[in-house]
Amino acid sequence: MTVGLRSPEEVHVRRTRIVGALAASTCVVLGVSATSATASGDGPERLHILLTNDDGWDAPGITAVYDELVGAGHHVVLVAPATNQSGKGAALTFGGSLTVAQPADGKYAVTGTPVDAAEFGLSAVFDENDPPDLVISGTNVGENVAEGIIHSGTVGAAVNALADGVPAIAVSTEVDGDDVGPFAETAQFVVRLVDRLQDRAHRGDLLPDGIGLNVNYPLVEDGGQPEGVAATETGRGLFDLDYAGALPEPGQSSSFTFEYGLGLSADVRNSDLAALEADLVSISPIEADYDAGAGELRWVRGVVRELGRR
Repeated sequence: MTVGLRSPEEVHVRRTRIVGALAASTCVVLGVSATSATASGDGPERLHILLTNDDGWDAPGITAVYDELVGAGHHVVLVAPATNQSGKGAALTFGGSLTVAQPADGKYAVTGTPVDAAEFGLSAVFDENDPPDLVISGTNVGENVAEGIIHSGTVGAAVNALADGVPAIAVSTEVDGDDVGPFAETAQFVVRLVDRLQDRAHRGDLLPDGIGLNVNYPLVEDGGQPEGVAATETGRGLFDLDYAGALPEPGQSSSFTFEYGLGLSADVRNSDLAALEADLVSISPIEADYDAGAGELRWVRGVVRELGRR
């Protein structure tokens, strides 16, 4: 599916507008009832939603979101990896074959990456000429914040949908050391968010063209509730890998053990990470491309002019 290209200036302006719009509606989102108006027939019509993730089709996070969305009256088709595919980012299988099972009615398990599953859902389960109203990826077991989101299969699946021209939301839940988190509460928040997007759309687009949302729900100490919702920017920091081992001699090989953590920086104000640390639900705009923006393009143009000098 071909997506029209936008100028860096358009991208920069749109990102600014969506952050402002999210900030303006922050308090309203939390104020919506946990019961969807769709189910009662008094509110927005039900949506056709493709639900995916990177933890596997039967993970606790995606199961909670599926049950909540269905309970709210939406038509949900779940298409997700057959096994845990965390950390696969936007990886896509080129060529070969995929095995697809239907372990339960309306739920498909794909032997591939999160993007494989999302693309299969968009291209084979749904008609390409009649895509779902919305793609939701998650909720993930663990937060997806800062520049570490480039490794996230949860975000990768959502970004793939955006590239196909379909509105998309990536959802993640902060967890404890045993991978236990407020999945049910996150799922309820997802329904409230979808309700709010429908109310704002007035039967139009749920999200601005090419813009998705990256949602992170906090784990509050002692089972408390989040302090609110924040419109945030993507923070800075990548996975910090620590390898232990000796480099091999020529013609030889050696084994390395490694540990990883997220080396984060606090130099981004209003970041997704800062919101989670403050027990706020974080909502950040994401896009399907890697365009850095108009200011950076001007710098590149300077380099190009210098390269053109003989």
